[in-house]
Amino acid sequence: MQKTMSKTSGILQKAELIYNATLLGSECLLMASLSFHFRQKTVLFRFRPGFSLLCLALFCLCVALGAWQWHRYVYKKALLATWHERLMDTPKQLNDIIGMNDLAFRAVRVQGHYLNALTFLVQNRFYQDEPGFEVLTPLQLAHDKKLLLVDRGWIKKPADNSLPAISPVTQPQNITGHIKLLDEYQFILGDNILQPNTKPIIVQRVDTAELGRITHQAFYPFILRLDANQPEGFVRDWTIVTVTPGRHLAYMIQWFAFALILLVGYICFCCEEKKNHAKNS
Repeated sequence: MQKTMSKTSGILQKAELIYNATLLGSECLLMASLSFHFRQKTVLFRFRPGFSLLCLALFCLCVALGAWQWHRYVYKKALLATWHERLMDTPKQLNDIIGMNDLAFRAVRVQGHYLNALTFLVQNRFYQDEPGFEVLTPLQLAHDKKLLLVDRGWIKKPADNSLPAISPVTQPQNITGHIKLLDEYQFILGDNILQPNTKPIIVQRVDTAELGRITHQAFYPFILRLDANQPEGFVRDWTIVTVTPGRHLAYMIQWFAFALILLVGYICFCCEEKKNHAKNS
């Protein structure tokens, strides 16, 4: 019995020592300070764990957003440079360039006929602050089973909220345009195609894989933006980027400035003169 009580007492004493050591370590961490001299004054930097973790998380977030904006700036600048470089290129046949790695904005000439029954309307497109649709009609190429989606331009939405009338094109086409690669990261709310059985089909974004599933057709994984001088089109004042490189650069500076302000504010908040620290202690 006495041996058991002795062992229990020893365990309790060890537990008490560990608890006291933990409290002492916590107090040391909370009261940890670094002193330095600034303008002939002794300044104490006091480490505050909770506040420091919060500031660190916000600082990392600002730096990450700034770096992301920088990458977007570089990408958009290169994208616009490519567009201007290839704008005046001589159009080539699709079969001559289809094997190239970089197809963005390539000038292309294609022959075929439009499949009017499979015309798609991309909703929520604006031109000069007016709502409307982008009209995309598949082109059946000669000697090719795959369909090429041709963006024929923007058409105004009727005032009565009905669908615009798209006149069918029956004659063969020999057209030129520039290839536009599809953006995989377009954000939409809800389903892309709400009523797949209506004609023309209304979509929120162009997804050739999804369009292929509902039409049971095979599409090329890009679209052809019809040149402005080509027939059977609508308004073709093409927008290459919605957010310019200059705006991305401004956003980058803004986020890095926030990170710097946060860092300076954190240091100022944690620093105090030694005499004030003594009084507060």
